[in-house]
Amino acid sequence: MKKQPSPLPRRRMLQLSLGATAGILTTAAGCNTSTGETAQSGGTSASCDVTPDQTLGPFYPHVKNGDGDVDLTTIQGKEGQAQGQVIRIRGRILDENCQPVEKALVEVWQANHAGRYSHEGDTENPIPLDPHFEGWGEMATDANGDYAFKTIKPGAYSFGDPSIIENWRTPHIHFKVSRRGYHEIVTQMYFEGEALNATDTVIQELPEGERAPFILASGQQEDNIPVFNFNLTLKKVATSKERLAAIDACTGKYEMSLPLRPPNEEVVIHREAQRLFLDLPGYATVELKPQGQDDFLATSVNCRLVFNRNEEGSVNSVTIHSILKSDKKAPVVAPKTA
Repeated sequence: MKKQPSPLPRRRMLQLSLGATAGILTTAAGCNTSTGETAQSGGTSASCDVTPDQTLGPFYPHVKNGDGDVDLTTIQGKEGQAQGQVIRIRGRILDENCQPVEKALVEVWQANHAGRYSHEGDTENPIPLDPHFEGWGEMATDANGDYAFKTIKPGAYSFGDPSIIENWRTPHIHFKVSRRGYHEIVTQMYFEGEALNATDTVIQELPEGERAPFILASGQQEDNIPVFNFNLTLKKVATSKERLAAIDACTGKYEMSLPLRPPNEEVVIHREAQRLFLDLPGYATVELKPQGQDDFLATSVNCRLVFNRNEEGSVNSVTIHSILKSDKKAPVVAPKTA
């Protein structure tokens, strides 16, 4: 590892710790493949699972100084080029069906080659700024969902006592992608072969089997510049009609064994407006309160219901989880009967 700088001030340690330890969603990663291609471009098959969010960190460029174009290695109006290894980042923004998303805004920001951000919040960092490095850029995707940036490979930095390996962030580039009609994503990309990948606190938040699409090797060279392909997948915002259709799929009759209720009851679930209700035979009606997609809580009857869908998206059963601390029984699957 390169020579480590002196410990950083406490204020900076707190800033960086806050960003580095933020939680990460654990859904599967996006459409990256070993060749950097996607199903649309004739490459290997792509999963097109929605890219999970990672921490925004403390250095998002909310004050957009400089030109902010697609070339971070130079600044308009200044002579000279950023220090460090020049690289290119390319990719495509797709939806869950692997279709390109046009006019998605792709924002990137990163540390310079030595590990310093061009950000007013990083002024206590003893590492010097690079006066020729932009530090951030943005562009809109084209009709094929493509984007591209020219930048430098960022350096590692510590956010605490540099003698503690877990206090080091591995080299990484931040991404924020947004488009009207889609849920935005905030994520990061990393570089294959970096020793700090094994201890980086943000990478460790990702399940081990889902890290590969974020840790990239250069797939090719362009004008002797390494090119890294990083494809990302956005999730469409459901329309009112789609939301109601998803809820309606859960309605019907089920053969349920609820906690503290008779076994194998025929129970009806119905919809009123945008809410689901559980009709208990000869007893009461209980609202199912949404916790996530197909996940509902019914505290008054001591359970959580997770609806199960087949490949066509139809609900064919529901898994009943008891929320009683005294109930040690495994979750029970209740079939849909009508």
